[in-house]
Amino acid sequence: MKNVLLKVIFVCVCIMVPCSSLFAQETEDNSTLTGEQIFKKRCSGCHGKDGKTQAYGISRKLVEIPASEIGDRLTLFHSDKNLQSSGGVSGVMSKQVSTLEKQEFESVLSYVKSNFAVDKDKQ
Repeated sequence: MKNVLLKVIFVCVCIMVPCSSLFAQETEDNSTLTGEQIFKKRCSGCHGKDGKTQAYGISRKLVEIPASEIGDRLTLFHSDKNLQSSGGVSGVMSKQVSTLEKQEFESVLSYVKSNFAVDKDKQ
């Protein structure tokens, strides 16, 4: 009886450990992240943690762009999924932004505008 009970516990543990890791992965999606966390995860690789890096050496630095222009550009990349198939920076940006849910998008947009825009102090 004791061996059967140990086998049942072992099987339950073997099943539950992989399942618990799946649930942990679900909570790590962007919906649970703040705008800052999304920026660090998706944007800082190209734009730098401080917004002072030219993505691919060609884009303007985030710290040089007015908040309204940042909003317009990110909104375009978020809403126009056809840009994903375009080449260059527009395609990359669209792929990064268009998959965000509305709340995630608004959160990261607010973070970028309030932390990097050239006119961030005037908002």
